[in-house]
Amino acid sequence: MRRSLLLLTLLGTLLLPGCGSGGSDTGVLLYFCTAPETEHGPALQSQPYTGLSSPGVEELVDALLAGPTQWGLVSPFPQGLSLQSWELEDGLLTLNFSEQYGGLADVSLTLADYCLVLTLSQVEGVDTVQIQSAGHTYHSRSHQTMKAEEALLDQALPDEVLQGQNGGEEP
Repeated sequence: MRRSLLLLTLLGTLLLPGCGSGGSDTGVLLYFCTAPETEHGPALQSQPYTGLSSPGVEELVDALLAGPTQWGLVSPFPQGLSLQSWELEDGLLTLNFSEQYGGLADVSLTLADYCLVLTLSQVEGVDTVQIQSAGHTYHSRSHQTMKAEEALLDQALPDEVLQGQNGGEEP
């Protein structure tokens, strides 16, 4: 239960107003994790993509794997990770990463997943994303296909979550 509340807290703060960096020439945003030294605030933030004017899947994945260029952001992806293949069919983008992605678990997996989902959902024709590692899906996920809209949770946290974070004290 506690892990679920932590996950809810992290995802609930995902896209607070002002989290994104202003627009860029492309209007496309890359999503990364907030640096660990940041105690409060969103778990993910964005930075403008500054490459091609109409980037595709490979260009955006390459930019994500290269890591953030903006201060205060860190990559959620393991070193040595590479995109092995991808397919877009009927709005479903299936990404197949190397085995390093399989080393992610729990909150780290969720954050990496949604960095990919939020970024790649900006590609024309992408409605949902499925992520595999070495050709296998994760059975620990509650569902295999993800949408960017799922990350847009209510910003207000339940009282029990806030009390749990403050040792039972009122915020």
